[in-house]
Amino acid sequence: MQGSGKSLLIVLMIVLLLPLRSFGAEAIRLKYGLALYTDEKGNGLNQPEGVACGEDRLVVADTGNGRLILYTLKSGEPTGGKEIKLSQILYPERIRISSKGDLFVLDGRQRKVLHLGPEGELKQVVDMGGLPTESMVVPIGIDLDGSDNLYVLDSLAGRVLVFNADGKFQRQIDFPKSFGFFIDLAVDQKGTVFLVDAVDAVVYCNAKDPAVLSMCSGNLKNDLKFAGSIALDSSGLLYITDQNSGGVVVVGKDGNVRARLLTLGWKEGTVRYPTQLCVDKADDLFVADRANNRIQEFTPLK
Repeated sequence: MQGSGKSLLIVLMIVLLLPLRSFGAEAIRLKYGLALYTDEKGNGLNQPEGVACGEDRLVVADTGNGRLILYTLKSGEPTGGKEIKLSQILYPERIRISSKGDLFVLDGRQRKVLHLGPEGELKQVVDMGGLPTESMVVPIGIDLDGSDNLYVLDSLAGRVLVFNADGKFQRQIDFPKSFGFFIDLAVDQKGTVFLVDAVDAVVYCNAKDPAVLSMCSGNLKNDLKFAGSIALDSSGLLYITDQNSGGVVVVGKDGNVRARLLTLGWKEGTVRYPTQLCVDKADDLFVADRANNRIQEFTPLK
């Protein structure tokens, strides 16, 4: 009996210590803030897949409606909801905002990246020519660094393409030899690139060598089923949406999981097939909650 009691005690201690081993001593939680369902005229969102945070604005890629919606951020709270509808944009999936307020939009149906002005006026379709290896470019992710250089995740050719602020090709970063499927990228202010592999559930980056992508996280399969998007906050934490399981995974600078947040559902504060997310200047998160036809805001509590 005494031996059985000791064994039971050991098992109980292991179970109690598991959360600490998985997520570290400092817990991270998300506090629900608000949800956006419509534009300023009351027209509802339809499967929005993209959202971008700017200095004083929030832009939504309202994918199912083939349009963008521009909100003004006042003290972190979005107001308004101006519609931007262009004939050149059919199926916006990803969106980013430059330091000047310009918009970069990835159209998933046309496989094009469009450069718009701050109010949504078309400036140019980004020219994907002049590459070292000429082939069809299939962009599935975009981001900007601190100098407004554009980074394009080209899944077909297995590379990241880098263009300067004027749209001129600068260089490319080849994918590693072995990988599953890179679905999105994030770039910090210094130009460090982070790629999330949705199949192998791992993050790659070029932190040690600007031209080489290598693993910079551990295996995330216990917490991440199929990634949708990746974003950085001001402290360097990585936030990754989990499309299939409905959640957000937080990865620290050491490459380990800090937390798995949110749950699958339809009530506010839960998500269904979340795609792109962005982090504003206050480190609040905005998540494109695609299957619930809304954008949700959360405040991290660290």
